[in-house]
Amino acid sequence: MISKIGLAATTFLLLSLAGVAQTSLGKYRLPAIIVEGDTIPVVTLPGVQVIDFADPEMLKNLQAYYRLRHNVIKVYPYARLAALKIRELNTTLETLPSKKEKKKFAKAFEKQMKEDFEAELKKLSISQGKILVKLIDRETGSTSYEMIKELKGSLNAFFWQKLAWFYGNNLKTEYNPSEGEDKTIESIVLMIESGQINQN
Repeated sequence: MISKIGLAATTFLLLSLAGVAQTSLGKYRLPAIIVEGDTIPVVTLPGVQVIDFADPEMLKNLQAYYRLRHNVIKVYPYARLAALKIRELNTTLETLPSKKEKKKFAKAFEKQMKEDFEAELKKLSISQGKILVKLIDRETGSTSYEMIKELKGSLNAFFWQKLAWFYGNNLKTEYNPSEGEDKTIESIVLMIESGQINQN
């Protein structure tokens, strides 16, 4: 049932269209009915098919896509920040003259990063953690394993890799934007970067 306001708006629209047609194409007559002295045009609109249920497989894929999209939006800022902090760290380390000073600065840097982000990162799901590892590789050009190995040594890298593996992750994961899930992640990231997806 169309409300009186809806009916009035529809009538106004149709009369406007009729007016345009008369102006640009000459006289154009519409079938009409007269209600209480008012002439109301009558237009037959094409039928609309109402689908009761979506294809379950398509719906499943759509749900998986939006779940992935949500996770990428969640972790992408952390990947960008990680890349920025790594660049800052490397720039500073290059200015320090001795190995001892570099080690001291790297340790202080790691402590500060833990204080700033550990609580937030612990809230990430396993799926989000996996995506973050991939996006860190995307943003830095190095896997998380390689960065830990370079900063903390092989033994620490081995320890963190084993811990990550225990939780279903792999710090050696490389990002490949040309195939599989990474291709979809890349399309989402590009939409974020172009402003097509709002992260807020």
